[in-house]
Amino acid sequence: MSTDPTQHLPNQPGVPNLTPCMTAEQVVQLLHNRYTAKKYNPTMRVSEEDFAAIIEAGRMSPSSMGFEPWHFVRINNRNLINDMLPHMWGAVGKLEDASHFVALLGRNVDQMKPYSSYLTHIHEDVQKYPHEGLDARMDRYVTFINEDQDFQTDREKNLWVDKQVYMALGNMLTMSAAMGIDSTPIEGFQKRPLEELLTDRGVYDPEEFHLTVFVCFGYSDAEHRMKTRRPTSEVLTVID
Repeated sequence: MSTDPTQHLPNQPGVPNLTPCMTAEQVVQLLHNRYTAKKYNPTMRVSEEDFAAIIEAGRMSPSSMGFEPWHFVRINNRNLINDMLPHMWGAVGKLEDASHFVALLGRNVDQMKPYSSYLTHIHEDVQKYPHEGLDARMDRYVTFINEDQDFQTDREKNLWVDKQVYMALGNMLTMSAAMGIDSTPIEGFQKRPLEELLTDRGVYDPEEFHLTVFVCFGYSDAEHRMKTRRPTSEVLTVID
């Protein structure tokens, strides 16, 4: 089997053929063991191969109508990170020593409008659907946005995009845990000054993207509290 995380298996096309690679018990144990790192060991680095697998987990994530409205930016520049930290209270004590740091962006409403160049690219170039089917797909999309979901504002549409970015984030967190790599999702930041800083530095085009969330990866250098969650009886309702 290839170690290239972007190479598909020969039997992948056609009918889904998921083959279990872990038992249910192993997956549950993995989720029990995953936690948000509070401090990182600066001497331990995530390998480029493992980081590529984490990004692949984000890339292969599900999205509404298959539109993949995300973009991931790996930030290595230490000067930029130092300038960002005053606006990232949730990253203080973590980001300084983490191995890898990623900004997760969402596509703006203009990028997600029916018949936009981006959605047309997804339909024709990425998913290889014929151009003749674009009208029907966009009609379905307009109904979904305006009637099914009843989005009234650009902010609501951006939040819909952000929900999908978070699905990619969740897969990246789980993938990192599966490889024994710690992670810290970061929402504790001042959005406006950070967006101004990142766009001024040319990190991304504000006409195309908006800032959604950050995440860093590495190896923890601190003990953590026992993981707590509400019991299943509080989070699951069954309707027979």
